[in-house]
Amino acid sequence: WVTGVQTCALPIYFASKTLSRIATRKFMEEEKPEFEFVNLLPTVVFGPDELATNAAELVTAGNSLALGPLLDVNIPQMVGATVHVDDAARAHIDALKPSVQGNKDYILSSDAPDGIDWEDAQNSVRKFFPEAVENGTLKLGGSLRARIWRLDTRETEKEFGWKFVSFEETLKELVGQYLKFVAAEKK
Repeated sequence: WVTGVQTCALPIYFASKTLSRIATRKFMEEEKPEFEFVNLLPTVVFGPDELATNAAELVTAGNSLALGPLLDVNIPQMVGATVHVDDAARAHIDALKPSVQGNKDYILSSDAPDGIDWEDAQNSVRKFFPEAVENGTLKLGGSLRARIWRLDTRETEKEFGWKFVSFEETLKELVGQYLKFVAAEKK
């Protein structure tokens, strides 16, 4: 689960990403290499995990932020923007295509430009998994403090030629995988 240490680490994580972007630009300006760079700027990455073998393994990193409030955990701080794990992976592969313009930054985020409201997560879960809510598997008792981020991903979608998976669909896939693990563990 998300601990105080992990949530305090968010500003450090953001700073490391900012410094790497600065270092990349500085390197390109000073060294003038014959290649280009593509900076991918993902928001919080979450979604189903093909490597997870049980519920505990699934509830890590970005997934713990998404699942926490659904499982009665309070998350003190969260970014109001997410991207499906498969979209983040796909962008890393597609960034290598010659058709993608180099020496640029590309934002990876679903539900742009309106952003996502984490409070809607509980409504989505009630809609897709009413039985799990009724029987208490999904307690929906946790809370999450988040600010909605309004991002412009039009350039990313145009360059890469595809649209991002929605927050609701990502959450549906993740919660579905979690519930399958829970059911298997009860047997």
